[in-house]
Amino acid sequence: MHKVHAALVCLACSGQAVFAEGADQAPSPAEQSLLEDASGILMFDYQSLTLTTGEKFDLHGVQYLHPLTDWLYFGAGLSGPMLHGDYGGFFTAAATLHAQQRLFGNWYVDAGLSVGAGAGGSSVQNIKVLSGDGTYVRKYAGLGYDMGGYILGVNYSDVAIANSQIDGASFSFFVQKPISYSIGSYGDSGRALGAVDADYRAHESIVSFDYNHVTQINPTGKYGGDIGLVSPQYSQFIDDDTYWFLGLDLGYSGLIWYNQAQGGFGRRLSLTPNFHLYGQLGLGTGGWVTDTFDTGPGLVIYPKVKAELRQGRIGATASAGYYWAPMGTSKNWTIGAGLNYHFDAGTPAASGPDTAPDSTLRGIRLNLFDRYAFAVESNGQKIDNLNLVALQADYAFDDHWYVTAQIAAATNQFKGYAGYVEGLVGIGWQSDMFFSDRLQGFAQVMYGMNDIGIDAARDVGALLYPSVGLNYSLSDNYAIYGQFGKTASLGQYLEPNFTNSFENLTVGLGLTYRFSSPD
Repeated sequence: MHKVHAALVCLACSGQAVFAEGADQAPSPAEQSLLEDASGILMFDYQSLTLTTGEKFDLHGVQYLHPLTDWLYFGAGLSGPMLHGDYGGFFTAAATLHAQQRLFGNWYVDAGLSVGAGAGGSSVQNIKVLSGDGTYVRKYAGLGYDMGGYILGVNYSDVAIANSQIDGASFSFFVQKPISYSIGSYGDSGRALGAVDADYRAHESIVSFDYNHVTQINPTGKYGGDIGLVSPQYSQFIDDDTYWFLGLDLGYSGLIWYNQAQGGFGRRLSLTPNFHLYGQLGLGTGGWVTDTFDTGPGLVIYPKVKAELRQGRIGATASAGYYWAPMGTSKNWTIGAGLNYHFDAGTPAASGPDTAPDSTLRGIRLNLFDRYAFAVESNGQKIDNLNLVALQADYAFDDHWYVTAQIAAATNQFKGYAGYVEGLVGIGWQSDMFFSDRLQGFAQVMYGMNDIGIDAARDVGALLYPSVGLNYSLSDNYAIYGQFGKTASLGQYLEPNFTNSFENLTVGLGLTYRFSSPD
């Protein structure tokens, strides 16, 4: 595990010498734009593998890659099976260091290394043999061709999970879509946009948080009950009413840590200025262990309709959907309720030079770090330590207070099983910059749940996770991230005769990408 720990920290901190350039940039004059163009790559890939048993297995992945230089990228992504095997619900989450350089004409050469966690199986016991220790490593290299607006390519990829049946190499195919957007300096958080930034966003986008209730139709798996899902989704409009989206569904009750990811397209119908209907069709992968919830190899098709009553930037929603696994037996109805937060398109600059958008820059931190849990106790007994890959997003709603969300997946076993995951949300306070504007301190408290990777009967219940830490600036956009915290199950303090206790201490180290965005 020391090698994995070192690899993750190296991935997170690579290229820091590049970031140091411009760390002491002079502030822009007041009359200049507060926004600048930023870019990245969405990368979708597919790989068919052969397990060590000879059985077919595949992985469909999506990841976001952010440029560090004109040829080096750093990012994170998810992948899961869809078409081969019987392992619906298997997933990987990984950080990636990606290099890409034009050879000549429209041809590119690329190579990369992904390190993270992976887990799943056809049954609880099969998790041990399919997923091994849970440490996921992927190495790849290949060629791409720029088709104009996107890049198609092929890589030779080696994929392995330590001590598992997943260990082999084959060709993988990828599509890259460059994306661009406008962001502000992290140091300008709290400043209002001026008229020069009136057209800061070409099309609207929406961040959604829903709670969905799943009712199974004639289930064949071991679990036949209902499931409660927490469902975040990002929707990006490509015109006034058509959008593409990426969404997650995570089991919160019933079948805890059921996982599902999908993407697709949708359409909005505006009946009044404040009342809207949405229809969308998602395609993705999901499930739990297959004998418990049968999605077969994982392919899920998910149409959904949603009604929204909007006031300002916030919309209250009600939804209904139906999803099924065409290569398994699972069929399900869903109903849900939630909130939409709208990031409206900017006001066209043609409306006049004195037109200023009613928008303020808000600071955002994306923290990708290796989180090591030690002094781990379960039911009063000390057990093995945990190493987790964690992704955390912080959104500042004033100069000091922010809301935060984190998802973390273990790269080693917990109680003999791969697949330990935590999901947490909370609130934090951050200091002003100090020590020559290099350091910023923070304290936060988060609430959430974990997946013990075995069965719901051993669920430890809700978790409380307070932590403190520092960001050390490498530039306005990049910082080294460090934190120290404690995780404890609340049931042992709040419920009589509670038996499934869990607690540990954690230390984290990684990289922060930070910027500001119009609210």
